[in-house]
Amino acid sequence: MASSMPVYLYKAKDKECDCDCCKQGIEVIQRLDEAAFEKCPKCGRPVTKAVVPFSPGLSRTSLDDRAKEKGMHKFKRLCQGEYEKMF
Repeated sequence: MASSMPVYLYKAKDKECDCDCCKQGIEVIQRLDEAAFEKCPKCGRPVTKAVVPFSPGLSRTSLDDRAKEKGMHKFKRLCQGEYEKMF
């Protein structure tokens, strides 16, 4: 059985940092026993680590796009007995 590894987000400790890499954040898949990054790999400034929340499944946008491609329709309920066609 394969164990899942958490995704960590590393961001610059310095809020004034102008490095695109650590300002936007670096997502890294790491084992729990791996050492955390201490510095940005691009600019070398100190970074902090946070766990990225888990989100299972596909995005709703992706599902809607695929349904639309297959010629399906989506309706939004306005009130009892009334629907609006989304696509």
